Amino acid sequence: MALIDLTLRPNRSLSRVHARWVIGGVAGILLLGGLRFVALGAWPVLPFLAVDAALLWWAFRASYRSGRAFETVRLDDGALTVRKVSASGAERRFRLEPFWARARLDKLASGDNRLWLASGQVKVRVGSELSPPERADVHAVLVDGLAKWREG
Repeated sequence: MALIDLTLRPNRSLSRVHARWVIGGVAGILLLGGLRFVALGAWPVLPFLAVDAALLWWAFRASYRSGRAFETVRLDDGALTVRKVSASGAERRFRLEPFWARARLDKLASGDNRLWLASGQVKVRVGSELSPPERADVHAVLVDGLAKWREG
């Protein structure tokens, strides 16, 4: 039985359906503006507006592709395991000794923070894609879970 079993994923403010609506709306507005330019005889503006719409689509696509990355943090009987999976599917695993593991939340002057798990020579940054309040919540869960594990 795992005391901690977290899956941390990057936040996306729009669903894919709503992103399509935004892209379609912006493309429609650009098309209307482009038609106005064509009516005024400034037709060379139209390709630039099409490039703008294509770049917006590409930016949303890249954002959702990067959203496939995730991290798992699992504390069970034998180890504290951190697994990081990139958007391309590359995976890295870190195994920490739970008795010596410490969760540390470094607060930065800018109001941001960084969450670290450390045990001996192994130091792993966790939750880098989360917001500062979410990292603080994850820190509390990790500290509590590690304390319960040490109590037995």
